[in-house]
Amino acid sequence: MDWQPLASCYRACLPLELPPQAGFIYRSSNNMCPQFPGSSATWTSGFDCDYSSHDVVVVGNPGTKEYVLAGALTAHRSLTYFTVRRRSGRMTSILVEQPDIAEGEQPEEIMVKKGEDWRELLREYALASAAAMGVKPIRPDGNLIGYCTWYYYYAGVSEANFLENVDALAAHPASPYSRGVAQIDDGYQTFQGDWLDQDESWPTPLATIAQRATDKGLVPGIWLMPMLASTASRVFRDHPDWFVRNGHDEPHVFAGWSPAPDHLWACLDATLPAVQEHLTHVFQTFWKMGFRYFKMDGLGFGLPQGRRYDPNATPVSAFRLALKTIREAVPEAHLLGCCPPFMACLGYCDSCRVSGDTARTWTDNHNDNCDENPGACNIKNAYHATMGNWWMFDRWFRADPDTLMARQDNAWYTLGEARVSVLTGILTGVTITSDNLGTIDDMRLALLDLAAKTRLENVQPRQWDAYRWCQMWEGTINGKHAVAIVNDTDFDREFKLADAGFEDGGDEILQGLGIVRDFIRLDAHDAALIVAL
Repeated sequence: MDWQPLASCYRACLPLELPPQAGFIYRSSNNMCPQFPGSSATWTSGFDCDYSSHDVVVVGNPGTKEYVLAGALTAHRSLTYFTVRRRSGRMTSILVEQPDIAEGEQPEEIMVKKGEDWRELLREYALASAAAMGVKPIRPDGNLIGYCTWYYYYAGVSEANFLENVDALAAHPASPYSRGVAQIDDGYQTFQGDWLDQDESWPTPLATIAQRATDKGLVPGIWLMPMLASTASRVFRDHPDWFVRNGHDEPHVFAGWSPAPDHLWACLDATLPAVQEHLTHVFQTFWKMGFRYFKMDGLGFGLPQGRRYDPNATPVSAFRLALKTIREAVPEAHLLGCCPPFMACLGYCDSCRVSGDTARTWTDNHNDNCDENPGACNIKNAYHATMGNWWMFDRWFRADPDTLMARQDNAWYTLGEARVSVLTGILTGVTITSDNLGTIDDMRLALLDLAAKTRLENVQPRQWDAYRWCQMWEGTINGKHAVAIVNDTDFDREFKLADAGFEDGGDEILQGLGIVRDFIRLDAHDAALIVAL
């Protein structure tokens, strides 16, 4: 095979002037997958090493409290990638690359800032980049509450399944979930891409189904992958010219996660006027049906390299044009970006998934079609990925931790593991579940209701030890100091309350322990939430 020269793009180098012992690094990924096993914040080691990060990176020395942040403020035409270089045992520089910025073209804006607290640097960066990308201030007046079908029925969901759950939600008027979103997930359509064509297991018009949910006091929602279509779909067969093309002037096709015949996908070329009209038609049709909440999945597949109708477009600019088209088609809708390139979504998505897929297990997959790897589908990885992105919460968008797992049926996790899952909703303020309220027991439903009513605001890591995930997250609940403690290890652990800032004890509300003093003991895979007295 022949080596191909790379196109010239924007590259730069930031020399570092940190103490020789500096080794702290915070790394980020520009999508929801936890790509850095062990921890997002860690300590470098070795002599000659490179550490990659997306969008933003922080390096420094905790001993002298010297930190440097480098982050992209904009992503209009390119994403930004950082590489921290360690040479001869010392961090020497940060390399910057914007692959879609051609030589001589204006690069995306970059922020470089020094400070004594790496957490504060990330908060400042989040606000500065949000402002630069046109994100309106996010002031949630309560948690985002809802139900979706996916993690109970997956793609096998039927109309009867959904309507059964709509009735179950309405049958619990004391629960906040009776007034939340009721979202149909993957399975209602014939093929990926043919979003307005219903599968035979959905015989009733979607408009009628949406009205039934509305009549019950719920907000109808629906899932789709707006930028994608499978090669089996009608839209692909009828309009092969609508898709991003490869070097042979054929649709650029890649492997998706759906089973055959929906397993090969192509990305719509949003620079083509006909595709913009198609996107507008799909979303406005759903809006007229009564849907107000849209889960837009597969967005990470929406930025392929290839030939587009507009030769000056980049993958990022074309992606943002697609989102702009959708936003203008349904300006009042709630748009959830799922599997998203975070920065490319800023200003258009109301909320974004900040975790990998959860599952009905803590770690094992139990045939949920997920391999055991750093990005595998399970409660543990969903928690880790969510909290690795803590600084985005309510600064870039509403942060979706994926669905909360509390139920005792059709699941393989302990009550403690359910508490960890439910806690992610309290930490983010987004509490969507797939649990069937018609079968869930009262104790598990009480966990969901607690999440729907409770928010740990202004969350940040209290302490983040080297080579492990943070186990203490602090913030406020109703103006009072509060700390979430998560024992994500495989061993029982004892936590001193003084380490959490509770010299005189506190009120534990997640397990319902009440007043606790001096220390709290947590089983493996369990969590607690303590509020100041």
